Amino acid sequence: MSWLKEPKGGDDQLKGIPRIVLFYMVIPVGVLLLLVQVWPYLEETLEGRKTGQTVANETKKVVVDTAGTLWDVALQVLFWGLVVAAVGAVLWVIGGYILYRYYRQQAQLQARYIRILPSDDTVLDIEKITVLTRTFGEMHRHRRHRVLWGPPWFRLRFAMPLGSSEIGIYLSFPLDKKSSVIDTIRGTYPNAEIHDLKPSQFPQPTRGGVGGIFTDQWGKRKGLPLASLEQKKASMLGDVLNCLRPGSFIDLQFSPVKWSRFEKRFEGAYDDLKDKKMSDLDPEEKQRKISLIKRTTGRELPFKMRLSIWSNSPQAVSVIRSTAESITTTMNYDGTIRFWLQSRWNPMADANPVPAPLPGSFMIWSGEEMANLFHLPPANHFIYQDPEPNDEDPRGKLLHISQNQRSLAENEWTEGVLIGKVKHPLYTREVRVPHEHLSRHFLLTGASGMGKSSAGVEMIQSMIDDWIQNPDAPGFTIIDPAREIIAIIENRLRYLEGTGVHIPKEKIHHFNLSTDTTHVVGLNLLHSIPDIPVNELAEQIADILLFKQTPGDLQARTRRLLAMAIHSLLEDDVAHTVLGIDDFFRNEKFRHSVLENGKDPYVKRYWAKFDQQMNLEIEPILAQIDPLLQDPTMRRIFLQKESLFDYKKAMDEGHIVFFDLYGMQDNEVKITVGHLVHLYHQYSRQRDYSARFHLMLVEEAHLVQIPIVTSLLSEDAKYNFGIGLVTRDIDSFHEENFMQAIKGNIGMILSCAQHEGADEVESLTRGSVKTTFLERLQERNVAVYLRTKKNQRSHTTVCVVENDRPFVYLPDGKVADHRTEEIGFARRWGLDWGLEIMRQSAEARPIEEIDPQIAEYMTENYNIHD
Repeated sequence: MSWLKEPKGGDDQLKGIPRIVLFYMVIPVGVLLLLVQVWPYLEETLEGRKTGQTVANETKKVVVDTAGTLWDVALQVLFWGLVVAAVGAVLWVIGGYILYRYYRQQAQLQARYIRILPSDDTVLDIEKITVLTRTFGEMHRHRRHRVLWGPPWFRLRFAMPLGSSEIGIYLSFPLDKKSSVIDTIRGTYPNAEIHDLKPSQFPQPTRGGVGGIFTDQWGKRKGLPLASLEQKKASMLGDVLNCLRPGSFIDLQFSPVKWSRFEKRFEGAYDDLKDKKMSDLDPEEKQRKISLIKRTTGRELPFKMRLSIWSNSPQAVSVIRSTAESITTTMNYDGTIRFWLQSRWNPMADANPVPAPLPGSFMIWSGEEMANLFHLPPANHFIYQDPEPNDEDPRGKLLHISQNQRSLAENEWTEGVLIGKVKHPLYTREVRVPHEHLSRHFLLTGASGMGKSSAGVEMIQSMIDDWIQNPDAPGFTIIDPAREIIAIIENRLRYLEGTGVHIPKEKIHHFNLSTDTTHVVGLNLLHSIPDIPVNELAEQIADILLFKQTPGDLQARTRRLLAMAIHSLLEDDVAHTVLGIDDFFRNEKFRHSVLENGKDPYVKRYWAKFDQQMNLEIEPILAQIDPLLQDPTMRRIFLQKESLFDYKKAMDEGHIVFFDLYGMQDNEVKITVGHLVHLYHQYSRQRDYSARFHLMLVEEAHLVQIPIVTSLLSEDAKYNFGIGLVTRDIDSFHEENFMQAIKGNIGMILSCAQHEGADEVESLTRGSVKTTFLERLQERNVAVYLRTKKNQRSHTTVCVVENDRPFVYLPDGKVADHRTEEIGFARRWGLDWGLEIMRQSAEARPIEEIDPQIAEYMTENYNIHD
């Protein structure tokens, strides 16, 4: 009986119990049996049938016979009592063993296993850990289930298998407690990951080794309270795990029990203190009694448990002693535990969740005591970090997930374009994005040399692989002012062709728009697109040319003026180029000749009231056009009246298109890219919704913060056309409307490591990808932010993928060494292949043929001035 619930009275009352049993039970029963035997003779005597002497003799005889009978009965009772007791004991042992085997069998069948991955933001939250242990303490089974399956047993294991430098956290539990276990762990550690395991994946020690179990300490400290995590408010679990070496394990088997089991643990400890008053206790005894009172309130939720450690390490004895000392130190308080080192019996060799009932191997702990070992170490402990590389005896590292690492479901992001392999401590697999999602566009950014090109190349290579295998696969267009990704992709295509892979060159287009080109494709800004309203085309072309204008009344008037001029030129019977805009404003005679063929009455009315004094609005227009007319390369591109490249066919048939813009000035890039985006957008609108997807990848995207791109980012999600913006200078995205278009409409953001632009990425991802994380991201690692809709609600996926190096091949088929000049030679080898395709194509005309025609065209317009 507990000293806290001691009844009134003293030990003297206990001494009277034998007398009570003798006088009130044994003697009365004996007298009754004697009367039963003597009564017949007394009855004869009372009736006068025999003399007194005869009666006395017979009475004496009866008494003797009765005594003998009682002795025989007592012997019989004792004998059969012993027989029954022996049989009962045997049956009890056999029944208990059968029941134990049955419960072990049920436990083996119902056991489920998980692995817990802490996150690198794990903190020591005492309140949550207390809830964790108390919840497990309440996981008793109801009476019916307890009879059917026995008490529930749980098994927590910290393992560092042989050949591994990583420490894992594992847990087994009964099937009927799965929901409770998972929910409790997630409630305590919401950012940790829980992975289901097969029984064979639950780590086990190998044969041999050294280890042992912990038991209660004997002597004066037996049964006294152990350390409580709630009292210490500090975790020493990281220090315990620091002692592990490859092949080492810590195993904790526990099952919730009734409070009476916990109560029994302290009875012996109180016996030495209960008769002493507080004033008679020395300071140490007084502190122990206070501790006992505080730790046995009746609110504790106790566990029956077995704690063992084992090691197969070559230095197993040293590892075990170090680990045992660390655990003992962790649990040491008023009471302590004792470790028994041995090598014969390995408790972990038994994979069954129900431990073998070895007497003396179990302890009764409260949840507060068990919490010292039953929690995740806080992430600020060095156990989360890699050991020193030159350490002769390296410790382990707790396997965990870093920020933005997450597991993906088996059916999650498995189809479409490859963006990399997910970076996760436990597994790796490809992450793919469907074409439908890419039609919502994406942004790829990162500092120079941190893997931005690797990510872009991996995506394009994925599309090439599909394109080669499937004639119906989508195509793509690359616009590259840096002449980097085009060189890599064309190098790989040439390599594949050299290995015997069929490359349909008729579906590949290379256009060099740089000053070193020999052939030029025409990109007439005033190209008329069938079935697109003229006023819409005119307004978009005006936006392309006036990309520098800032909002205001003057900009609005200038834009309106330019749109009206373009509208008139598009309605003319003769095809015009950007040169016609210059002549339209500078030459009144030319303007009248164009207006004679005008069809829109509103436009005619507008020009009828045209004021020659509107030079203020005209000058910004001419300032944008003049550079295009002065530069010979720009003239070749924009003054060709015909556009021989069929954009719609290229998208419909899945062609691969390269636009090399190397060496262009910033304003030239803006106009060229703006025009190409405009053309692709307009032709995509004319295609069926079932048409194949087409991707446009725009390198150096910080140069194209122009109104036409801003407005189209939110529209093209309706069509099978996606734009990928690639830039290293996201901090140069200073246009507010452009940034809002990205933030509000883009479906995917990919970011490599960077510093200056990291805060911009955090803003674009709404805080899902932190600045501090991007600043320490490893090379060729990409933080992925995907935004989708599920059940009419916005849903985001954040993970980290890793990409291969963007390698290229030498003509002999070897991979070029990126640290030497081989890389430059290999890229030129690829570009030469693309340039040859351009020279063989009828879409890009030789400059020797173009220049005289353009000169004649400009002279023709000049003559109209005269």
